[in-house]
Amino acid sequence: MDEINREPLRELLKRWASGELDARQIHEHAEQLWDSLEQHQFPREDRRSIAAEVLSQLDILNHQLITPEDIPAMMQFLDTPRGSELDGWKRWQRHWAELDMDERIESLKDNHYYSAYPVPRRSPKPHEVS
Repeated sequence: MDEINREPLRELLKRWASGELDARQIHEHAEQLWDSLEQHQFPREDRRSIAAEVLSQLDILNHQLITPEDIPAMMQFLDTPRGSELDGWKRWQRHWAELDMDERIESLKDNHYYSAYPVPRRSPKPHEVS
């Protein structure tokens, strides 16, 4: 399989960031792109793994609680230079490790598109600790 074209992903992300598309529309576009791929999994040192990862996350964004706040990390990941794929993966993983998922869950609790898929809190909030 040839290179996965990253431009449609960048364009989707730009349209989401500008408010032209909402999360549901991004999800639908990503689902179509995902379904068009012949292969979905690649080793992390393979350049195609980065575009496949971003696309796979957009395809399940409401389950993964991905929001426009994550667009800069996705764009940076897509911009990973050839030969630096493993470094790009480290940055990508660091983004998710540093994200306050409890805060994200709280911020999306009234958004029906995301809240239809409840995600348990990782840890109790300070006021919940006895």
